[in-house]
Amino acid sequence: MPDSQSIAPSNIQTDTYSSRNRPKPKRALVLGCGAVAGAAWMIPALVQVREQLQWNPEEADIFIGTSVGAVLVSLMAGGITLNDLIASQEGQHQNIWDHARDSGPWYPPLPTFKFTAPQLFNKMRKGDLSSLTGWVGLLPQGGFDMAPFIKLIDRVKATEGIQKDWVDHDNCWLVCVDNQTGERKAFGRDKSELKNINLSQAVCASYGVPGWCPPVEIDKRNYIDGGVVSPCSADMLIDTDIDEVIMLVPMSASKPDKPWSMFRKIERKIRKGMTRIVDKEVALLEAAGKKVIRIEPTAEDLQAIGYNMMDPRRRELVYTTSRMSSKENVRQALIKGFSS
Repeated sequence: MPDSQSIAPSNIQTDTYSSRNRPKPKRALVLGCGAVAGAAWMIPALVQVREQLQWNPEEADIFIGTSVGAVLVSLMAGGITLNDLIASQEGQHQNIWDHARDSGPWYPPLPTFKFTAPQLFNKMRKGDLSSLTGWVGLLPQGGFDMAPFIKLIDRVKATEGIQKDWVDHDNCWLVCVDNQTGERKAFGRDKSELKNINLSQAVCASYGVPGWCPPVEIDKRNYIDGGVVSPCSADMLIDTDIDEVIMLVPMSASKPDKPWSMFRKIERKIRKGMTRIVDKEVALLEAAGKKVIRIEPTAEDLQAIGYNMMDPRRRELVYTTSRMSSKENVRQALIKGFSS
């Protein structure tokens, strides 16, 4: 879009929060699931959030991350800057995140001969869980090597204090799903649990994509990717004192493209179901009095993403496309969120 159609960062800030008598809003940053492509798409969008809202996402009062979103919020809450994440996407990994080396192949590694979570399938048959959550339980347990993620996250873990082995931030919540019950678990929300949780374990559990990555045992329970129940779990903020929710959801699309490819059509059908979940969460947040800034891929972004969010061969294209689409995409999201 032409620059003349853009709202300057100062306009958004002035119209919304410039009053001297108005307190600074408490903000949550919610980053959803989306694997390799999701991270590549979210980082340019976060840059536009920073520029247009004149607010640093690293300063969020609450972080909520699901799957690759858990990786990103852990890094940001642990002191890795958005500029560092940009550099890593552009090949200047600076010993932080070498995407070319650590993302793995575009296809899943050889699986084990075990189901990911057969109990979830049984609960779906009884009507207790959605079809998406239930069917993924029958995927084989993946064999992806999580060592690169463990090494990455270990860099930001606190080494002392009451949050040792977690991040030194009061509210960094990492969402997983219990593979027996199908219930979501936000590690980091309950401070009393932190003494028994390792940040790297929680991130790996949240990123435990069924069929690709193995479940992760934490405190005698097994957990898988939080995205099998919700692509972002923003509804966990309903009962908090947060004023504004900034949510980036790679697996949602209110205005999807219309692909011809069979595989892309299947992916868009799954995405449609996830979008409905996000719709419900946004409605609940707004009913609770929160301002919600909902940012999701455009049709152009979806063309770049394709159908395999785990495919590292498309990462650079997704990143480049998001750099071009995010300015207007974020501008529209801010207008809609602050006018609702």
